[in-house]
Amino acid sequence: MNRTFFIFLLLSQSVMANTDFLKDAPLEWLIADTLQHKIYEHGHLDKDDQLIEEIFSSIQYDKINDEIILTSNKKTYALQKNLIQHLEKKYSENNKTSKNQKTFLDQTPIAEVTLYKTNVKPKGHYYFNHIHTDISQDNSSLKWLKLTPKETYSRLDNFLKRRKMQGTVAFTDHDTDIAFDRVAPIKNDRLNILRGVEWGGKTHMCLIGIKENWDNLPNGREYTGEESVRQSRSSDGFRIINHPNRKTPFPYTSWLGVDGVEVWNTALENSPFLRLDLKRSDNRNAFKQWHNSIKDNKNYTAVAGSDFHFMIPCFSERTLTYPLNFIPTADTSQTKAYLKEGRSSFLTRPDAPKLTLQAKFEGEESWTDMGGKISGQGNLEVQLYGDFSDSRKKIGGVCYNIVNSFYRTLTFWKKRFWEIRFFNQNGDLVGKRKINPKWYNYKKHFKATLSMPIDSQNTIRAELWSVNNKTDFLDLLGATNPIYINWKK
Repeated sequence: MNRTFFIFLLLSQSVMANTDFLKDAPLEWLIADTLQHKIYEHGHLDKDDQLIEEIFSSIQYDKINDEIILTSNKKTYALQKNLIQHLEKKYSENNKTSKNQKTFLDQTPIAEVTLYKTNVKPKGHYYFNHIHTDISQDNSSLKWLKLTPKETYSRLDNFLKRRKMQGTVAFTDHDTDIAFDRVAPIKNDRLNILRGVEWGGKTHMCLIGIKENWDNLPNGREYTGEESVRQSRSSDGFRIINHPNRKTPFPYTSWLGVDGVEVWNTALENSPFLRLDLKRSDNRNAFKQWHNSIKDNKNYTAVAGSDFHFMIPCFSERTLTYPLNFIPTADTSQTKAYLKEGRSSFLTRPDAPKLTLQAKFEGEESWTDMGGKISGQGNLEVQLYGDFSDSRKKIGGVCYNIVNSFYRTLTFWKKRFWEIRFFNQNGDLVGKRKINPKWYNYKKHFKATLSMPIDSQNTIRAELWSVNNKTDFLDLLGATNPIYINWKK
């Protein structure tokens, strides 16, 4: 019996409950998986953790190329045994599944969605949000895994260069904007920089495009909750509530006049990272809070943020860049203005397409982009573009590919499909359509269309999900900000 078939039989019977698959896992996978769990549970890596200490005393980590260098010795074999024991315990303790699958699949849409293949792809650029450098004082014991502002800028620039894209980044170190000054002399036409900071006490906010020498910059730790929102106004920045459901939820009714909310934080709450029922940022509830704010006639811009603090061996590029935001203009000098208007979408992982939502009333010529406001009555024509130009571009190095390939052997038997979903202001499912991502590539993209009657105030927005109808598995791939229809505000 060959190894692949053996894994198939093993996992199809146990759905990961049986941990025998760990014995077949490459050491790189065991290391990366353990580090993810440790980070997920605590938000950092504890310098006094014996297993963490054993990992980094048994391997050599090439930070420049993001590669784990292994040696065949007693120390390595002992590490492998201890990692398997640790993960066996974690998987047996946390073998839980999502409870919202059936409700999600059973929802009935109002309108029919038509799907086309197209070579049209709206122009735009990436916005990298909520990125830390070695200037942030947290995780001081992991200084050797952190990146300087210049190193971070260089890696983001290379990411864009491989994709022939442009982008904007705001480094958001805690309580300081020094990273901007360190990088400003080297910025180029491909990667624009905005002055930024992560600011506030228990309530963290990303302030993007703040003014230089802001006098209240050092005092962020003095404020929490609504007071943080009020005191941040003088920064002149685009003001984002970060991870509002981490630990103690910060309800949308207290967001006041903030500009945006981070509805998706870090890549670690999406596959292949999340297989256990662990919650740190609780993205789904943050996303739900944003949905509820729309029902309540609020128009906060939804953004995603990588919240990158330090290198996770084998996953440094992915955790640095994803999730990221897409802004439908090639002019990177307009990043802050477009964010303020909600003219953006976000994607959570490398194989997800860039999303652009547009709408117009029947008979009109010009389309209104996501974030825009439109007035009228009658049939509203809606179109969603999914641009796959970057979805198969190289990411990571040899170590990433080893880890990712083994993850795929664990999940290849699970039947998944992608589904486009459109929602109105009340959260009703307006339309949905399954798509097969294998049909698309860097030259072939999708356009999904629907028509809906409008006679009063409403919104329309889109989401893209990966759904597994064999197991309880839902994974958000991307989402757009709404288009506001007959909006009274």
